[in-house]
Amino acid sequence: MSKTVILWALAAVAGVVLVAGVTYAASGLSSQSIGLSSEPLRAGEDLAPPATDEKATTGAAARAAARRRAAARRAAARARAERRGRARARARGTATPTAVPTVAPTAVPTIADDNSGSGSDDSGSDDSSGRGRGRGRGGDDD
Repeated sequence: MSKTVILWALAAVAGVVLVAGVTYAASGLSSQSIGLSSEPLRAGEDLAPPATDEKATTGAAARAAARRRAAARRAAARARAERRGRARARARGTATPTAVPTVAPTAVPTIADDNSGSGSDDSGSDDSSGRGRGRGRGGDDD
């Protein structure tokens, strides 16, 4: 074999090795995990607030329920007292005054509507043909 054939064979082998090395390096770069996709599914658990004490939660819920029951008892007592007052007034023959709602007059809102589309052309153009926004609505189309 000649010297040039051996040099070409060595150059070819070196080229194949070089291409294999570059390919391996490129695949290593593209397979790196970046961002959230590299995190396991349980990674966000550290961000969650700590679990509350069950007794503390139960105590707060019990206090809130007690407040609601007390408010309901007060409302029921007020309703009973009001019914008794009306019953006493009926027994005496006097009626309890009832509130009469008064109607307050309200102003009618005015709406400035520039988009009527009725053929008035306030756009400032020099077209005086009358065929602006309201095109096709009238019977004068030729």
